[in-house]
Amino acid sequence: MSKELLDDFNVTLEFSVKEINALLNVLAQSPFIQVVAFINEIQAQAGPQVEHAKASLDAVEKAQKDES
Repeated sequence: MSKELLDDFNVTLEFSVKEINALLNVLAQSPFIQVVAFINEIQAQAGPQVEHAKASLDAVEKAQKDES
């Protein structure tokens, strides 16, 4: 496979929310013009996943309260 084709292949990485926030903080230390696209893409992909996780945790918490 040529390098050019491989360069366009998407990979999936898994980080905790804490690790993502640390990564965004490190990126924020770099010149903005160089990292803004990466920061935006990380936030765009991670944001909905975090909201889904929050909704799931809220549902579990509510179910536990209802059982009490």
